[in-house]
Parts: sequence; structure tokens; C-alpha cells
Amino acid sequence: MKKSVLRLSAVLLVVCLLFPVSLVYTGGNSGSANAVTDVLAGAENEKTDVAENTEETTAPVVSIPKGAAFNPGKPASDPEILPTIIIPGIMQSDVILLDENGNRIVDDEGYYKVAFIEPDVGSIVKTLIGPLFNALIFKQMDGLYKAIDEVAADLTKNISNDLNGQPGVPREVIKYPNSYADSTPYEQERILSTIPLHDYIDAVSGENLYFFTYDSFGNQLEIAADLYQFIEKVKAERNSDKVNLVPISLGATVFNSLMDVYPQVKESLNKVVLVVPAANGSKIAAGVFRGQFTRNEEDIYKNLLPSLVDGYTGFALNLLIRILPKQTLLNVLDAVMCAVRDNLKTCTNMWALVPNEDYIELRDTLLDSDEYAAIREQTDRYYTAQGNRYENIQSFIESGVRFFCIAEYNFPTYGFIPNWNDHNSDGLLPLESASLGAYAAPIGQTLPEGYVQKNTSPYISDPTHNYISPDNVVDASAGLLPDTTWYFKDQNHEATGRNDAIISLTSTLISSNRIQNIFSDPKYPQFLVARNARGLKQSMLPKALDIDTSALSPEDAAALQEAIDEVIAVLDNPLADQDAINAANNKLLAVFVKLGLASAPKPESTTDKLLYSFFKTASDMTYKFLGGKGYFDLKG
Repeated sequence: MKKSVLRLSAVLLVVCLLFPVSLVYTGGNSGSANAVTDVLAGAENEKTDVAENTEETTAPVVSIPKGAAFNPGKPASDPEILPTIIIPGIMQSDVILLDENGNRIVDDEGYYKVAFIEPDVGSIVKTLIGPLFNALIFKQMDGLYKAIDEVAADLTKNISNDLNGQPGVPREVIKYPNSYADSTPYEQERILSTIPLHDYIDAVSGENLYFFTYDSFGNQLEIAADLYQFIEKVKAERNSDKVNLVPISLGATVFNSLMDVYPQVKESLNKVVLVVPAANGSKIAAGVFRGQFTRNEEDIYKNLLPSLVDGYTGFALNLLIRILPKQTLLNVLDAVMCAVRDNLKTCTNMWALVPNEDYIELRDTLLDSDEYAAIREQTDRYYTAQGNRYENIQSFIESGVRFFCIAEYNFPTYGFIPNWNDHNSDGLLPLESASLGAYAAPIGQTLPEGYVQKNTSPYISDPTHNYISPDNVVDASAGLLPDTTWYFKDQNHEATGRNDAIISLTSTLISSNRIQNIFSDPKYPQFLVARNARGLKQSMLPKALDIDTSALSPEDAAALQEAIDEVIAVLDNPLADQDAINAANNKLLAVFVKLGLASAPKPESTTDKLLYSFFKTASDMTYKFLGGKGYFDLKG
């Protein structure tokens, strides 16, 4: 899931080729220190800080920004406002390493050590350089494969698990036991960096917002048990019979287990708002567990690396990987995939990301021996829960639980797995998984001519309503919840938290009954668009509103107000696309620059432009003439 595997694969590949490069993560959505980006997260990668009293249970895991304010939100006077529990996605919970005595480990810089991949490029190069030389010169591949296994094991040791599905190294999940209103300023900062529900807190209350945390690489069934207990705790604390749940991405797999293992929880739920849920896992997870890199030559030699590595470096790498003969390169890529897989196959929470239709094949391949009996028993239990998800949701609906879903589409799955383009997705999750069964044309295609919507859901209110997307790609009538599922076109899963329309819709669904379905509010029709307005809404607009206009000239005051009005209008229109967001942003920025409140954006350097143009052209031309061949494949 996410770019965790992509990061590991790219690190191994790059160091194999002795090419120094830093990966740049484009989503900007990580909720945990030093983690890769993920859905609905907003904090940039931060290091883990140690409080003066290291025994303090609420000691910060990452540094607190100076001036972080305590905002309890407005009191919840409306009896209909119920507690809401956020179940975050992968890598959106802080997990830190412990020593043999159970104490938090602190690094040389005074930060807590995070339980994640920590590549030491120098050590990796030292391990791989000799085997790589032997592979290139003497065609001796076994040593290289062994070295790759060693590197992968070292990189993943902090997220490893034993044969019982328990952590392979001691680690601790940082918990947030209190409501947002009763949390420390640091904890509030962390919660809102993961899911920026500022509007919810301002309009309703922080005393009814809770944040459930868990180890993304932990034990799926134990996490579900923890969630059940957390729900009971929140109910007792708030003196409420029911709560709302917001499972995000990987959090939906925990919800699958919760429904199946603890069906009585239905009596404790009011609403469930599924935000880009991994309800049926991810094709990427299945691809990783199969351990085979894509064989598509255009993906390998032209498209993949530029999608993972920022700027001109990705195109330069396209040229560099051709140093390896094609078959050698494929063998190395498969070895990387297998190394990642073998170090994750005892993680039951990662198995929860395997689609139901792929599980039996992969289980019988990877968990067949007796030593994996305990893992197999647990993953089989989740497989059952995952397979029962529709039946369980229907049972919960019959008990009065209201379900809503937010899905994304038309963003291609990362192309390192075979058949990445045979389905529609948001980059990480197939639309079928995230929409609870909607039908869609594969990425880059439309529904066939004469297609008739399926109307297979038992919850369709009006079979004559057109549930097909305006671009003729999605048939929402095939999903389980056609009347309460919204779709955001071109939205990247990893940038979900930067789409203010998704956040606003989520906030409205959990804070009121104003929106009952896709017909309730013309502002939120079933099909919407991708956009990134987070900085505009949370930073630039508040800054503009705080300006003392009495100190401005009439002309400047008028220009400022005009820009503010345009920003407010764009933000108030969920159908406004990225071009409209950019135009409003640039207009306000121009006013800031004129008033001396901001610097004009720096143009891209001439050197960077030239390097980008050179390496992209060289990469494209090399692919045109060499196709899927390495330089040494041209001999003879």
C-alpha cells in the first residue's frame, strides 16, 4: 500500500546501479514521522522529538510547531451531535521503537526512533557493490539475490512480525485516549495534520472528536479488538449510546474485521463514513505478494521511474538502468519484489490489503507450510470478514446504521505491477474496492457504446435516475450504496487530504443530517473533481482575512477584497477544478506580493529546465530506438 513498497524498490534499484538520488513524495499527506505520504494526512515529514520527561505518556513523537494553539472547539449543545471516531489509514499513526526494557529509543539527535524503513545508503552500497560487479561481469546472480535479501531484511526489520503475527521488534503505538478538546496542543496538531477537520471543530465541537491509532504493520484482528474497546470507552466517556465512525483507506480493513468479529457493535453505531476505503484491498498488495514486477517495457524503461522520482532524475535513471541486460534487470526487479514480500508475509494487516479474489491463490503459495499455521489462521479469519463485507453492511443498515462512502477514480495505479491498467483506480485502490462494488471502465477507457446501467444495488431509490458519470466511465448503480456514494474524478489517493471538498463533505456528513444522500445538496452531486485547495483554505485565506485594511490605500484594499471574494467563491464551489483553484490562489498571491507580505514565486532555474529537457528527450529517444533492451543486449 501507498509508496512504501515503491520506496523500498526504488532505493534498492537505485543503489544497485550506484546512482545517488533522493525520492520526492508528491502526496504530502503523512500523518506519522518520517513516513511516506497517505490519504487525508497533511503534515510534512517530521522528526521525532523527545519531551523533557521521557516517561511522560503524552510526550510528543514529533516536534510541536511554535505557537501551536489549543482550540477546544465550540461546545456540543446539539443532542444529535454524537461522538465521532477517526480510523486513519496506513502510516497515519505514530509508532516508535522500544528497547529490551520497554523504553522508547532515542537517536543521536534526540528524537524518538520511528518504526519504519530507514535506508542507510552507504551500508546498502557496501552490501551490494561486490555482488553487482560479479553479476555484471561474471553473470553470477546468486550473490546479488542474496545481497538484495539481506538489504530488504535490514530495511524492513523495524516493521517486521514473527510467525504469530506479533511485532518482530518491540514497538509502541502512540495513543490519543482523549477527545480533541481534551488533548494536548501537540495531539491536536497531530490529529488535524492527519484529517484536517477544522470546519467540523469550529462549527460543532472538539469534545466529540476522537482519533484511534494502530500499527499499520501490526496484527489485524488485535487492532479490531482494540477498536471495539475504544468505541466502548468513548461511549462511556461521552455518555452516549452511539458513535460515528470514519474509516479511512486501510482503516476500512479494520472496520471489515470489526463488523464480522464483533457484530454486536452495530448497536453502537450511528453513521459510518467510509473515506476512500480499502474495503476489498489493493491490486498493488496482490502484485507485491506475487513477487513479480511488470513486464511492460514502456513502464519499465520509460514511465515508472519518472513517476517515482522527481524532476529530471527519473529520466536519467531510465538511461542508467539500461546498463543491465534486460533479463538481468527483470531478475533484479523480481528479486526486490520477492524480498519485500518475504519480509511482509507475516504481517496480517498487510494481508488485509490483498483483494478477496486473490487471497486463496497467494495464501496457498506463501503460507502453505506448517510454520505459517498461526499466520494462516488469522489471515483466513480476515478473508472471511472481507468476503462478508456486503452482507455485514446490509445487516448493519437493517439495524439503523447509516452508511456513506467517498471514492476516487481515473488516476492510474502505479505501474510497477502487471496489469496495472486493467481496472480503474485512484493510484492505490481499485474503484471496485473503494466504492463498494461500482463498475467502471479500465483506466483511459469509457463504458462501451450502448451501455445500460446495472441497477444491481438493493438501495437504489430511483432506478430511472442516471447513475453513470458525466465522462461515461463509472456506473454507480452497481455499487452497494449508489445513493450515498460520491466520486471524485482524477483524484490521487495520496492527496485526498488536500481536497477541501472531500474534507468538507466528510465534516458535513458526521456533524449534521443535512446531507442524507446524493440528492440532498446541489453543491455535492454524485460526481465531483480532484483539487488541492488545502493551502489556499487553511493558510492564505486566513492570512488575507487578518490584514488590517485601514492601513491600505483604497486601491489596495479593493484589490484585496476582490481576491478574497474570488477565493471564497471558489472554495464554496466543490465543482471548481484545479485551474479555478490556481487562478484564485495566484490572484491573492499577487496582492500579497504587492503589499510586501509574500515574495514573488521564483522561476524554475535555467539549469533545471535544461537538465529536464535533456534527460527527458534522451530517455524518450532511447526508448524509441532501443525499446525494451539494455545496452549490452545490442551486441551482435
